[in-house]
Amino acid sequence: MHRFLIVAAALSIAGSAQAQMGPPNPDANRDGKVTWDEYRSVQSGAMLDRLDSNKDGRITKAESKPMEDMAARFGGAKATARIAEMWSKGDANRDGALSRAELEAMSRRRFDAGDTNHDGWLSKGELATMRQNRGRDG
Repeated sequence: MHRFLIVAAALSIAGSAQAQMGPPNPDANRDGKVTWDEYRSVQSGAMLDRLDSNKDGRITKAESKPMEDMAARFGGAKATARIAEMWSKGDANRDGALSRAELEAMSRRRFDAGDTNHDGWLSKGELATMRQNRGRDG
């Protein structure tokens, strides 16, 4: 479930402006609570917007290659293995592409795992824990 964040980290590196500013803040309304809609927008929505070069609503392996290369460059074999696992688990219909629904399913699993008190939103503490755990197995 933590695998999706390595992709998000690579995405923040891939865009030069994003690399300078860091990943977008998922708390869009700045109320201290990250809802599922806010999280989904930043995670799966931003990923699709950045990588879906032909705007067909799917990310193919060819479209994700630059992000995968960046992750491998900065994360080595461990990052490469995590991305392979992301494709294995994320591409539910095995068509070689990640659809919006598949991206959202991965984001949802991550959100649910991060929402440790099951109140339906992520606190700053839960987000911090998710960030700390992003490089760990599990």
